[in-house]
Amino acid sequence: MNKGTIIKSLIFKTVERFSVKGLGFVISILLARMLSPEVFGQIALITVVINLSQSIIEGGLGTALVQNKDVDDRDYSTVFYICMVLSVVIAALVFAGAPLLANYYKSPEMLLPLRVYIFSVFFSSYDSILMARMQREMRFKQIMYCSLTATCVSGALAVALAFAGAGIWTLVVYYFSHTLVNCIAMFAAVRWFPRLTFSVARAKVLYGFGWKMLASSLLCSLYYDLRSLIIGKQFSTEALGYYDRGNQIPFVISSALDSSVQSVMFPVLAKAQDDKGVLRGILHRSLSLSALIVIPAMVGLSAVADTFIRLLLTEKWLPSVVFMEVLCIGHAASALTAPNLVAIKAMGRSDVYMKLEFVRRVLMLLILAITVFAFDFVIAMAYSFALSAWIDAIVCAIPSGLLLGYGVREQFKAVAKTILASVLMGMAVWAVGLLAMPLLLKLVIQIATGVIVYIILCRLMKIESFLYILDHMKQMKKG
Repeated sequence: MNKGTIIKSLIFKTVERFSVKGLGFVISILLARMLSPEVFGQIALITVVINLSQSIIEGGLGTALVQNKDVDDRDYSTVFYICMVLSVVIAALVFAGAPLLANYYKSPEMLLPLRVYIFSVFFSSYDSILMARMQREMRFKQIMYCSLTATCVSGALAVALAFAGAGIWTLVVYYFSHTLVNCIAMFAAVRWFPRLTFSVARAKVLYGFGWKMLASSLLCSLYYDLRSLIIGKQFSTEALGYYDRGNQIPFVISSALDSSVQSVMFPVLAKAQDDKGVLRGILHRSLSLSALIVIPAMVGLSAVADTFIRLLLTEKWLPSVVFMEVLCIGHAASALTAPNLVAIKAMGRSDVYMKLEFVRRVLMLLILAITVFAFDFVIAMAYSFALSAWIDAIVCAIPSGLLLGYGVREQFKAVAKTILASVLMGMAVWAVGLLAMPLLLKLVIQIATGVIVYIILCRLMKIESFLYILDHMKQMKKG
């Protein structure tokens, strides 16, 4: 795969993430202004069930389809039938068990929405196969168009329902319709039908990689979703709504920035999985570029959290400010965590990935357990997440050191200047926030200050990844 193809794919993936997440960001702001925190808390609990269901159904097979060197139509068909059978079983179980969840959280309003939403797993399963096919073929431009179409349609439906006072159904329709429309758009682009063929041998090969990814995915979902389940039960769905809103914005931004690099790098790394020297170089570049973008974005967002929420979400969401300030710092660690995980998956080391996931989640669950038993206030949940996220970044770097000779010391050395520049920039942005001025003007000045200060610091510190981007931009102008 030539450099031009990689660069074009990266550009399309970046545009897709920013445009889709940006549009989704605007829609989420509109919905937050019209819906109550309790509604967002209820949908957060429902989403826990949907996420776990999707993880079980897909079973890491989508990742296996991208990672495996030799994949044909028989493999896609085999995965399709496995996913459909599991979708029927899981949907039936959730449909029957929905009253238990509604009664446990004393929210009868959740019953019917959960029973309707669970049927989205049929479309998300099919969509994961189509996505794997398009990723293997580096068709990121078409993925961008599909995602944009789904976001526009689902967003328009959700805003209309919010105006009509549909409550929790607004968010159910929003997420369900996004999955459905994206699946239809993907199908229109790929035109793939499953064949009447099923290979037990190929299923074993794919599951040889996929089941370990499934175990890792379930551990990951359990950790993140358990936090929501605890907050919803120990405190209230309203408190969960505030926490979820404070978490969603940094999560959306950090994942959009980070996944634009990682989604392209995974198939690239997978094709170079036998050359450790090349893998080490790609991992270094991926990690340093992710850090250059994600860390300052999260530090900056933490610094403007109060202004941001007062202006865009209104004062009814002010309890979310402290959550956003703390959780942004935790999400900044994804710039270091994600590249290491992608590299391990790309090498086909699902055994290492599963063991790593087990260690990571045991540590994180231990921190979470200590938090739950030692502290009886919800903000402690945010602080424990931030702490565990940075411990996680250290743990995830260890296998890269063993497999590629690029471990904790080398990685933190590569991003040390970026972290320092981000902290100094955040202090400058926070200081501007102390000035008395209209909220819109303050937010604009804070953002402008952050961008200017960060660029100046990157130049003064001669941050390697920043200079790399400048050099590449100059070459593109000449070419």
